Amino acid sequence: MQDQRKGRVAAGARLLWRRKSVLWWVFGVNFVLGWLGTMPALHALKGALGHTLAGEQMLKGFDFGMFRELTRLPDVDLMRFTGTSYLFAGLFALFMLFASGGILEAYRHDRKLSTQEFFSACGTFFWRFVRLMLFSIVPFAILGNLYLAAEKLADYAGDKAASDHVAFLANAGGTFIIFLLVLFVRLWFDVAKVRAVAQNERRMWRNMWRALGITGRELWTLLWMYFRISLVAWVTLLIGFLIWTKLPPTAVPAIFILLELVLLVQVAARLWQMASAMEWYKHHAEMVPADVVDFTTPHPVEVIEATPQMTLYPETELPSADA
Repeated sequence: MQDQRKGRVAAGARLLWRRKSVLWWVFGVNFVLGWLGTMPALHALKGALGHTLAGEQMLKGFDFGMFRELTRLPDVDLMRFTGTSYLFAGLFALFMLFASGGILEAYRHDRKLSTQEFFSACGTFFWRFVRLMLFSIVPFAILGNLYLAAEKLADYAGDKAASDHVAFLANAGGTFIIFLLVLFVRLWFDVAKVRAVAQNERRMWRNMWRALGITGRELWTLLWMYFRISLVAWVTLLIGFLIWTKLPPTAVPAIFILLELVLLVQVAARLWQMASAMEWYKHHAEMVPADVVDFTTPHPVEVIEATPQMTLYPETELPSADA
């Protein structure tokens, strides 16, 4: 059992690769929405780069100081376009919320769903996931306030301490702790989504608390699983950013390919987490069903919660008509 748990990250990666059509589809939607969201700012920068000292410096290589100076110019003012960027970012978040049901259903059965099956699963679980999303606002808001409090505490400690490194270390330590707590909340609600799909659970309030119990019993296993995947995403993002700063702005094709690869890894990391959570749930936290029914059945099936003393059985595959 312990050896199998250690392999959930690798199993999730294999599942992600087998169902890579989901990855390409999500990446394509992200690319289109991202392109639409950045077009206004792109036009503003394009018109200003050739007429300023900052623009001339940027042509020789990326300079963050010059970039800030450029964005402060009245004819650029990129802050005007933040609303558009937030709008398309929100649309992508809404798309992911809608598509999560179909994605998890495809991962659950480990097969390619037809278009009808995929969107049927998306529609079935969409409003359930909306309720979970609304529930998740509370813990995320609490963590946001904790982060602000940790920043103030770090500044206070830096003012009182003799060493200049105290504030930095305190801020870094607080940020890391908040990051782990955010990862835990994301894991908690991912398990709730996985459980809703696997058990056709309709009562999201009850499902949320049962998912918390499952997550708490296997906290370090699941948190370590998510942490490693997140680490891959963050390291890739950092490496991509460092390479980008070294490339000349005239190398447009190279920069485009680099940034798209970084974006692809970020999307893949998120789907990797979802695939790993589904793989873990099927093998280690599965309920023992009293009967096997289609997930669109009006009345959910009676289930027995598995305990550490019980033998855990992987979920029985549903008929192929199951979306």
